[in-house]
Amino acid sequence: MLLGLVNVIVIAIGMAALEHEAQMMSLVVMFGVIPGVLAGAFIGATATALSSMRPALRIPLLALPAVGVVFGLAHEFGMQDLATVSCIPTLVGVLILERWTRFVAPPPVPVARVAG
Repeated sequence: MLLGLVNVIVIAIGMAALEHEAQMMSLVVMFGVIPGVLAGAFIGATATALSSMRPALRIPLLALPAVGVVFGLAHEFGMQDLATVSCIPTLVGVLILERWTRFVAPPPVPVARVAG
């Protein structure tokens, strides 16, 4: 959920900078925070459930719904021209989430030997 919230804020800042309108930031946050946090919670739960899969398989499975939410919101508000650029922080967030939730097998403990 945290990455979803941060993603919405980063996208809002970027869109406000691109459009040179300060109100754009507040509008994007206002309309994007609920879908962003809900999508972040869903994708985070999915990442945890798939933690033992190979990263090459997990990344597309996590990125597809995240990018879908970005394009869906962009389409809903008539901002399709900014959707592709808005996917950059979204994909970075997916990569961070994948790394945070990746299962790493503990190294095997070698058998102790007594010298003598």
